[in-house]
Amino acid sequence: MPTKDQLLREAADKEALAVTFLRYARALPDTFEGIPSRPADCEPFWRGPAAQRFLTQILRLRRELDDLEDDCLATAESLRRRARRLREQAAQVPDPA
Repeated sequence: MPTKDQLLREAADKEALAVTFLRYARALPDTFEGIPSRPADCEPFWRGPAAQRFLTQILRLRRELDDLEDDCLATAESLRRRARRLREQAAQVPDPA
């Protein structure tokens, strides 16, 4: 059976990892900052079929980053729930005599 200290250390590790996931998730929306994503924005750089391929690709990547952001946020929440349960479990462990 894990000791109280082990449980609390594991909870702290999970909480720290959750903070890291949150930090990364919050940074993801800025990934494509300044990159053209509308046809009018692309005209100076891309024309014809190349412009359409670029727009299709950038929109797909933005959707994938949105999914990644959601996954990071869900993982952070899961880690925080697990940390909370570990702290609750640690509170029930008797102190050594």
